[in-house]
Amino acid sequence: MAPESQPSEDMIDQLVHQFSDPFAFYRELIQNGIDAGSSRIEVTLRFQPGRDKGLANVQVQDWGEGMNRQIIETYLLTKFRSSKEGDLTKIGKFGIGFMSVFSPAPELVVVDTGRDGESWRLLLHPDKTYELLGCPQPVEGTRITLHKEMTAAEYHEFKGRSREAIQRWCRHSEADVTFAAGDGDGAPPGPPVAVRQPFAVDAPFQVEYREEGTFIIAGPSRQDPAECGLYNRGLTLLETKDVFFPGVTFKIVSRYLEHTLTRDNVRRDRNFDRALELVRKLIEGPLRDRLPDELEKAARSASAWDDYRVLLAFAIGRLPPDELWFRRASGGAVQGREVNRTLAAAGTLLFAPSAAPDRPDTLVAALEQDGLVVLLSEQDRPIANLVHFLFRAAKSSAAEAAYCVARPEPAGEPGTLLCSALAELLAAGGARVGSVALATVHGAGADRQVVGVESLGRPVPAEVARRSPFGRGAPKLLCLNSTDPAIGSALALARSSPRLAALFTFRLIATAFGALDERADWAVTELSLSR
Repeated sequence: MAPESQPSEDMIDQLVHQFSDPFAFYRELIQNGIDAGSSRIEVTLRFQPGRDKGLANVQVQDWGEGMNRQIIETYLLTKFRSSKEGDLTKIGKFGIGFMSVFSPAPELVVVDTGRDGESWRLLLHPDKTYELLGCPQPVEGTRITLHKEMTAAEYHEFKGRSREAIQRWCRHSEADVTFAAGDGDGAPPGPPVAVRQPFAVDAPFQVEYREEGTFIIAGPSRQDPAECGLYNRGLTLLETKDVFFPGVTFKIVSRYLEHTLTRDNVRRDRNFDRALELVRKLIEGPLRDRLPDELEKAARSASAWDDYRVLLAFAIGRLPPDELWFRRASGGAVQGREVNRTLAAAGTLLFAPSAAPDRPDTLVAALEQDGLVVLLSEQDRPIANLVHFLFRAAKSSAAEAAYCVARPEPAGEPGTLLCSALAELLAAGGARVGSVALATVHGAGADRQVVGVESLGRPVPAEVARRSPFGRGAPKLLCLNSTDPAIGSALALARSSPRLAALFTFRLIATAFGALDERADWAVTELSLSR
């Protein structure tokens, strides 16, 4: 049958080349299927190998309302005319999307369609002529097949780009879109695979807004800059990292949004502005309201460290510092107001790494029992810097460098005798401490032979623990560090000669603090020998 008409080839070329992505024809054909009311659309690729080149067949099948002859001739093949004008339940406008079938330069395009008891086959040729033939068999919906010559290697690349394009444009489609493709050796396609993915954003949590024709989701972004997506009927209009709302990733599907003529952007019109205003209200309302609970939940979860960092950074400036949640070194979470109290009491922010579950940190436990908050560090300087900035702290410190705690150690008879004898010698040698005890030292002073504390089990600042027992401000209790080798030797000697062991220990302590003068040495030696 001779071609029925000859449209302007220049006009067709202009319509074809307006599409920035040659594989966008998949989106256009799937869009037409959705507009036709089809709830299922199948994309199938086959390849017939040849000596030099083979033949690829690309088929897009829908089960929508189809077309009769009047629709084909009046709308499908007419420039800038569409049956969708003024209908907000349809995506396509301008009546030009179908021309994208020419973008991959096929040798032939075949359209099989039926409606109102009619069935038609439309043949579109490379020279932009077409033939309209009657189909002897009834056709349900519309089936469009592109025939294109290519090598097996070219088909392999074509198949990959087809899968990627369909995934990108249609993964949130409201219709069930599937993809199946044969291999370059002529093997038939496998079972069709659904391309739909959950409608979600990459965020620790998301909130939603719905109204007729519009659905929005938003959340604090894990990525910087945040990714945003705009869709109509689930088909992609625009996915971008342009910053609309700092730190927020969102997706909006709305029948009011439309693509530009080039199909690579969304029209920035009144409907677009209204959609962004709805996103803004969602962020400032439900998202802001849910943030404190989500931040606390992430702070308490040992496995949500990355989400916690995202949420803390997002919450700064949106929540007052006192309402923020921070991770404790001992596990769990604490609010900013408690951190502020520790800063006021200790003059520093305290950090410590997490302890093993079966070996709790004695120093951290003692500090927290004393009402001080120790924050989890995990070598995460960004978090420490954020906290430092938030509370305008003059300094931050590792807990083990800022505080000391002496845990009571069972002394046994040799230890008891050593401590008793040493207390007498210290008094005779001019020391100002009240008593002596054997202890295990944690934190600041853990590497020293002795430390000074106010009482066993209560933490003291490092500068207090290091004070000389011979000077003013000496602590009430001098603790012998049971883990120090020299103290261990003194304990061994105390089993046979506690007085000699005490004299040995006194000289170690007095030498360390520069207090072993001739008078003190004579006094303690005289006392030891006299007994």
